[in-house]
Amino acid sequence: MNLSVIPDLTMQGETGPYAARPTVTIGRLAGLVRELAARPGDWWNLARFDGTPVRLPGEQEIWLYAWAPGHRAAPTADVLTVLAGELSERTITDQGGVERALRANRVRVYGGGHPRELVNLGPGYALSLHATVR
Repeated sequence: MNLSVIPDLTMQGETGPYAARPTVTIGRLAGLVRELAARPGDWWNLARFDGTPVRLPGEQEIWLYAWAPGHRAAPTADVLTVLAGELSERTITDQGGVERALRANRVRVYGGGHPRELVNLGPGYALSLHATVR
């Protein structure tokens, strides 16, 4: 009996050279953003308050933004969460313009490709995480 064709059971947990990389879905990305938001020690020291977003280390495309009062931008992201402060989101849809407040501790998932603009209307800085599926 030739036992060389039987797979080695000790190798079942190993990643082979032809193993597919895990697919990053919007849901997984939203979960990762939520986890990061809960660990300020991982990103707080990276925040730049000069208007320059910072890419967080890791495999995923996650950016940390610091919003000065009055700052506005139209970042493209699939997932967004406000870490501190509050942002105002302006979206243009087929039905017209919509404005909503984005507050801390909520993860926002985007779809539909509608143009949007974020504005910090508050008196102080706001911080946010933006993630994109690659």
